This record gives sequence, structure tokens and C-alpha cells, in this order.
Amino acid sequence: MFFELFHKYGLILVGAVVFCEYMNLPGFPAGVIMPCVGVLIAQSSLSLPLTVALSVAAGLLGSLVIYGLCYWGGEPIMEKLFGKSKKFRSLVQKCHEFINAQHGRGLAIIRVIPMLRTIVSIPAGLLRMPVKWFVGWSALGITAWNTALISAGYFFSEKILSMVM
Repeated sequence: MFFELFHKYGLILVGAVVFCEYMNLPGFPAGVIMPCVGVLIAQSSLSLPLTVALSVAAGLLGSLVIYGLCYWGGEPIMEKLFGKSKKFRSLVQKCHEFINAQHGRGLAIIRVIPMLRTIVSIPAGLLRMPVKWFVGWSALGITAWNTALISAGYFFSEKILSMVM
């Protein structure tokens, strides 16, 4: 079904899915979606660099939504959106501590760590990290992550398709 939607909507669908994935919505795991996007791009006439650039922009926008909610809404918004899960709070706290210790570069590093990469917008917002730092360091990490996963799908598309077909 995703293949059919991709052929119909192309990069619009890619942007929407990546935006949702960076908002940490359930059902959008980057480790599956991004390589699939690379495979789809390889099988179409769409551009790999354009797709990666769009995915970075969509990732930044999704991240900014969560960052903004936590920046202006603080703890009450975080609890309303993400609940009181001890495991989740522990992950947020680890991100918080790492960002405090490493400053902006900690944000970029966390952006390439599975499970932590999408929730890092929460402690960045709660810490009231300056938006220009948030965008700059996030863009660096998001670019590295998205480029690696989409390119892997793109360059290994024939191998991937032969395994699933």
C-alpha cells in the first residue's frame, strides 16, 4: 500500500511521513521507513539529494513542534502528551543530562542514537535551548541520520528488493 501511495504522492508523502516520525508518533519507525524511501527513490525518477533535503526539512519541522510545545508548555504539556511512564521519563532525563554536559553537540550526537533521537526535542525544549542552537545542531544530526538510512536503501535497493520479492 505504501508503494502505491508513494507512486501517487511521491515527495509529499515522504515529507509527511518523516514529519510524523520526528514528532515521535507511533507507527513511523525511521529504521524501516527511511531505507524504504531510498528503495522507492531508486526505482523512480526522483532525486536522492532532493529527497534527503526534504527529509531533513520535514524532520526539523516535526522536531520544532515538539521542542516548541515543551519550550512554552513545560512539564505539564510533556505529561499530557507523553504520560507518566517511568521508562520514558528516564530516557528524557538521560537526554537532558547529556545535552547539559555536551551542550549543542550533545543534541547532534543524540540525533543519531535510535530511540533517543526523536525524544531529544523534549529536553531541549524543557531546557529552553536557544532555537538557533536547536535548529543548527538538530539539522546536523538529522542530516547524518536521514542521509545514512535513505542512502542505504537507495544504494542497496536491488539487494533489498531481491530479498523481499
